Amino acid sequence: MSTTRAAVCVSVMVLVLSSIVISHQNMAQNASPSPNRDVNDVLATHDKELLAIPDVVGVYVGTSGDDRTLCLRVMFARKNPESERKIPRTIEGYRVLTEVTGSARALGKP
Repeated sequence: MSTTRAAVCVSVMVLVLSSIVISHQNMAQNASPSPNRDVNDVLATHDKELLAIPDVVGVYVGTSGDDRTLCLRVMFARKNPESERKIPRTIEGYRVLTEVTGSARALGKP
């Protein structure tokens, strides 16, 4: 009888621990908050701090790989892993993607 009781206790403990682990994984996947503000407002708020990072030559509103989801894009003059590490993965719920575009220069007046 005590062996059966021990087996039931172990089974209950396994179920409880499994549900805690699954719950934690689901929370981690949904940890990125959804955007509350317009992406253009978010860009206007954060563009200066992004442009202050070495080798960043531009920032703009773009789309992610699915061409439907808005994101912030950061352009680098050259590949610079140290500067890339300073770029957050998300800003106010919007994904931030980086790309190397080369240096930028202003064009003359039309």
